Amino acid sequence: MTYYYIYKITNKINHKIYYGQHTTSNLDDGYMGSGLAIKRAIKKYGKENFEKKILKFCNNVDELNIIEARLVNKRWLEKNSNRTYNL
Repeated sequence: MTYYYIYKITNKINHKIYYGQHTTSNLDDGYMGSGLAIKRAIKKYGKENFEKKILKFCNNVDELNIIEARLVNKRWLEKNSNRTYNL
């Protein structure tokens, strides 16, 4: 079975967040995002200092793209630039 989901990662130390999408057949695959900023932060603070929460399961990649675009849009990024790892 293939799972499509939107997730939120929170840094437990500075409370910065990262929204993303993932497609997998294993919900426990350890995936923590592909963005450059989140990868650097995980390397800096350690994976144990991040919490991942699945926000929504979707039916396909098209639905993932729509939902992620609604969450992480230009206006949201401008408003939250200092509180997010999304670029």
